[in-house]
Amino acid sequence: MRDFFQDHALDLAIIDRNHPKRGEVEHYIAQRYSLAFDARLNCFMPTFMALMDKDHIKSLCGYRVASEEALFLEQYLDHPADELLASAFSRPIDRAQLIEFGQLASFSKGFSSLHFLLMTQKLVEQGYEWCIFTATDPLYAMMCRLGLDPTILAEADPTRIPDAHSIWGNYYQYQPRIVAGNLKGALAHLQALFSDRKHRLSGGFS
Repeated sequence: MRDFFQDHALDLAIIDRNHPKRGEVEHYIAQRYSLAFDARLNCFMPTFMALMDKDHIKSLCGYRVASEEALFLEQYLDHPADELLASAFSRPIDRAQLIEFGQLASFSKGFSSLHFLLMTQKLVEQGYEWCIFTATDPLYAMMCRLGLDPTILAEADPTRIPDAHSIWGNYYQYQPRIVAGNLKGALAHLQALFSDRKHRLSGGFS
């Protein structure tokens, strides 16, 4: 396995609605969801974090802040997301510290885990503590392989989404479920994972 930190000069770009690459990002997301699920997306996350190799997008993930607007996935829930997290994790949850991930698209094999690390690091630096997202079987399996062990809160029921099948295609055949986790805990785990990977690739020498 390659050491991405050494082989690539990677940057994490914040793509909001006014960013010059916004149109390119929305095109990429729509294209990937069309190919993967025969979906016809017409609404996009307010902000994306893009993993960039020079001027080339390697991986994308959108997010929104729960204190700024209702979360898309709250349509699946019987109660606000912060209340469900508070119950699941037995502590108060501030919506200003809760973000929703969505519209993940990776264009190069092997970059998703690095993207998660850099994105989580940036969000923790910005003061966010909790995340919630809708995970299909493949995404949930990848999270588990990384050792992140997200907490399942609910199933994603398409009957709660207007025009779900005409917009999302066969997305719901991949058993999407609502999951949540602590960003600081995820960051510590991913940093340890990548530190161990670099150590093994260097032959055990620091």
